[in-house]
Amino acid sequence: MYTGISLYGTEQTNASSALSLGVSIFESLDFSIVGCGYNKYLKNGDHKEDHDLVDVTLSELENAISSGEVNSFRIYDEKTGYTPWFASFGLSTNDFGSFHHIDIQLPMVTDEIVNSIIRKITSSVSFEYGIVYKCDKASKAFYYSTGDNLVSIYPYENPSLFKRDTPGRFNGVETYRHSKLRMIYPFNLINRQHLNIQIDSLTLYKWIIENNFGELIKLNDELWCWAIDEQLIEPASKILGDAGVLVSWKQGFSKN
Repeated sequence: MYTGISLYGTEQTNASSALSLGVSIFESLDFSIVGCGYNKYLKNGDHKEDHDLVDVTLSELENAISSGEVNSFRIYDEKTGYTPWFASFGLSTNDFGSFHHIDIQLPMVTDEIVNSIIRKITSSVSFEYGIVYKCDKASKAFYYSTGDNLVSIYPYENPSLFKRDTPGRFNGVETYRHSKLRMIYPFNLINRQHLNIQIDSLTLYKWIIENNFGELIKLNDELWCWAIDEQLIEPASKILGDAGVLVSWKQGFSKN
């Protein structure tokens, strides 16, 4: 099993800060950085957006970032039997058909470690919305971050709805950054606008507290962590989904 972490609205995060965060997370978990890479446009490609992956060492990546040559990247650890990698940390921008976000895939870690990583994240980089989720494979956790390959986690989730809400190729308006949530996850990193989402006559903040749907932990002046027990995720999702709050909610879902 894998822990996936995705951060959205990272436009104000520079590559140097993101790389420092990724290295710090890997070091805290005793992971090695065996590979680094970044995308680069091809000068003589068949199409304007043609690009290739450039493999470099960590020091070469640091130099490329310092010089301004690179503003997105990936670092990863590899182990036999794990594909496409054992652990990975990537920063993407709106280049190469993507959009601004950070994606992290780690072999399943405890809630205590997740909370430690969340503290590292909020003190290191800028973002507007984040999710922490579980998948059976690293590749699935990776694709889930961007909504690619129609990967879903829940049976009541329509993954194509999130993909359409992302920028880049789909020119989505990213409602998950302010007026909706993608879905509900064990850990949801949300901002003030999320807390003011209306569910009937209650704000999301009051709805969580009054219905005992987990706890809200203030991370800084702009972000909170909504942590919710896994057995409460489905009933909470049903309410918020039917209320139109969840981007990927599968309308008409009923448990057999």
